[in-house]
Amino acid sequence: MYRTTRRYGLQSTVFALDPWTLIRASINRRCPVGSQQEALSSLEQAQDFYKAATTAGIIASRPLLLYYCFMNLTKAFALTVQQRPSFDGAHHGLAERLRPPSKELENAFLQAHKSPSARTGKLNLFDELLQALSGNGLAADKDFDLPHLLPQVVPGHRLWAEAMNVSERFIAIHDIRFSEDTSSQEIWLSIDIFADDLTRLGVTHSRLLNESRLAGKFREVKTTAKVKGRKLIRFEQIQTRNYTHRASDEVSHLVSDIKPFLWTTVASVPPYRRYYLYLAPATEHPQLLPQLMSIYAITYYLGSITRYRPQHFDSIVRSEMGPRIEEFISGQPLQFIYLMASEFAEQEVTKPSIV
Repeated sequence: MYRTTRRYGLQSTVFALDPWTLIRASINRRCPVGSQQEALSSLEQAQDFYKAATTAGIIASRPLLLYYCFMNLTKAFALTVQQRPSFDGAHHGLAERLRPPSKELENAFLQAHKSPSARTGKLNLFDELLQALSGNGLAADKDFDLPHLLPQVVPGHRLWAEAMNVSERFIAIHDIRFSEDTSSQEIWLSIDIFADDLTRLGVTHSRLLNESRLAGKFREVKTTAKVKGRKLIRFEQIQTRNYTHRASDEVSHLVSDIKPFLWTTVASVPPYRRYYLYLAPATEHPQLLPQLMSIYAITYYLGSITRYRPQHFDSIVRSEMGPRIEEFISGQPLQFIYLMASEFAEQEVTKPSIV
C-alpha cells in the first residue's frame, strides 16, 4: 500500500529488467541526505560484487562474493530506512562454528550477535538487517544451526528433501483473499490451499496450522470451491482488523500480520509472485528466520568456509547435499536481489517476461 495525505492506495507491481536501478532510485527518494552517499557507495559495491559473483567461472569463488554483495546491500537498506545514520566500522555480527564431531555443514552453526554489541558498542550487520526488515532484532546472542536453515529456502528445496530422504516442507498457497464486513467495519484474510497438495505430502490440516505457526491465528472454514476440478481448503483469520473510515486504511496492517509466516518466489510470468507456508517441527520454530535472513545467513556460512577452509567447500559439493548447495549458489542470488528491491521500493518488483 502507498499513502497520500488523505488515504491509502494499492501499489502496482513494478516490472524491472534491472532491479539495481530501482534500488538506487529508492535510496535517492527515501534515504536521509546525511546518509545518502554512504548508501549509494554501498550499493555500488554490492552491484560490483554481484557482477563478479555471477560471472565467475568457478563455483567455489561465488559464495564469498555474494556475501559481500548482500552485506553491502544490507548497509544501503538499513541506511535508507533510517535504521542507523552510518555503518562505519560495523561488524558482520555472525561467526561460523562447528560442534563435535565437527563435520562440515552437518554440525555447523552460526553465532548471531545482538546489535549494538554490549561489549564493544559496535553495530552488527546481521541483527541490523533483521531489525530493518522485521522491526524486531535479536533479544540476545543466538545460535542458528545450518541443518535447520538450509530447508528454509524455497528454490532447490526438493533437492534438500531428496538428499535428506524426508518430505517437502513448503506448501504452495493458491490464493490469499481479503474479506470485508461493512456492517461491523472489519477486514480479515483467508488462505486457500489445494487439498491434494496436503494429501500428497501426508499433511493433516491441524499439522499445517501448527507447523506453519498459524495455529491460534487462523482456523479452517468450510468451502466448496474448486479450481479446475481440484478441491480447495480454506483457512480464515481469527482476529479481524477494525477500520473507522475506509477498509484500505488497515490493509497494510493486515498484511503485516501475515508477512512473517509467508515465503515468496519471484517469477517473470503471472502471477509474478508465489507464496508458500513453511512447515517445521515445533522444536525448530526458534530457529526460523525471515526469508531474506536465512538466505543471508547461509550465504555468510558458505562464503566463510570458501575463504578460510576451501577444501571443506569442495567436500560439501561432492556430498549428497552438493546439488542443493550448487542450486542455492546459482539460483538464489537473483531472487534475493529482487526481494530486496521490493523492500527498498515498498512495492512488488519482478522481472518482466520479455524475450
